[in-house]
Amino acid sequence: MSEPARTIAPSPAFTNLSDAEALAARLDPWPAFAPDCVLGGNLNGHRGQVLFRSPDGHYSIGIWECDAAKLVNVYPGTESGHVLKGRARLRDVATGEVQHLRAGDNFFLAFGRTVEWEILETFRKVYTMYEAEWDGERFY
Repeated sequence: MSEPARTIAPSPAFTNLSDAEALAARLDPWPAFAPDCVLGGNLNGHRGQVLFRSPDGHYSIGIWECDAAKLVNVYPGTESGHVLKGRARLRDVATGEVQHLRAGDNFFLAFGRTVEWEILETFRKVYTMYEAEWDGERFY
C-alpha cells in the first residue's frame, strides 16, 4: 500500500528532498496556461507546489507536473531541474536544437529562451528558477 500524498514543508535552513518524497507530494492545480502558449493538449493540465520562494520573490524551488501537451514558453528566468517521471521533447525555437528528457535527467534552461515543450507522457520535475523580474501575481 502506498503512502498518501502529502504537502512538503521545507525547513527554513535545510531540506533533503528525495525523489520518492517528490513523487509522493500532493500537487495543487495551477491556473490554466495562456491560450497562446498551448499548441496542443489541455490548458488546465498542470499542477505544482512551490517549496520555497526567496523574500524578494526572484528565486523559487518547486515541483511541477503536466499531462501530455505541447506548450511554448518564453523563459522569464533561468531554470534548472531534475526529471522525476515521464518524458518530454524540448526544442529551442531560435536554434531548432532538440533535447529529450526522461526520468533521472537533470537540465538547464537559459534566461530569455523560447522553448517548445512537448510532454510525451505525464511529466514531473523538481525545479529551481531565478527570475530577474518577478511580479507578485505569479503562482510558480
